[in-house]
Amino acid sequence: MTRQHILTEFEELYIDFQRKIGAAWQKKMEHTISSSQGTILFRLNAAGPQKFSALAEKLGITPGAVTSLSDKLISAGYAERKRDEEDRRVVYLEITEAGSEIVKSLKMDIKGVVKSFFEGVSDEDLKHLTRIYEQILKNINEIEKG
Repeated sequence: MTRQHILTEFEELYIDFQRKIGAAWQKKMEHTISSSQGTILFRLNAAGPQKFSALAEKLGITPGAVTSLSDKLISAGYAERKRDEEDRRVVYLEITEAGSEIVKSLKMDIKGVVKSFFEGVSDEDLKHLTRIYEQILKNINEIEKG
């Protein structure tokens, strides 16, 4: 079996894996927020208040998409706009206490889903998979640097 054949086989598995992970994520979140809104809340929870443009860049979406998603989060009470005290033209998106609670709940749900996905996979295999993903992310980061 050639390396190209192995990579093609992996690509097909990876696409199916990602699709099923996405479907499970969406199912867990369908009664609260969209996966895109969840991604924004996770980012705000981890990194604190963010400018809309910085969120768009970090998440790889347009500033308009961030604004649209943020409007929904704000309406639901999960985030709020905050103006910079020194430069009132600068607006940040900040997670609220309710948003933090949603993130906490989703993290617990996700842990359960991930645990069920990897049922029957040995600790040794999980360590190998972690090492492999670390290498792939390193390669991706190098490619992004140019």
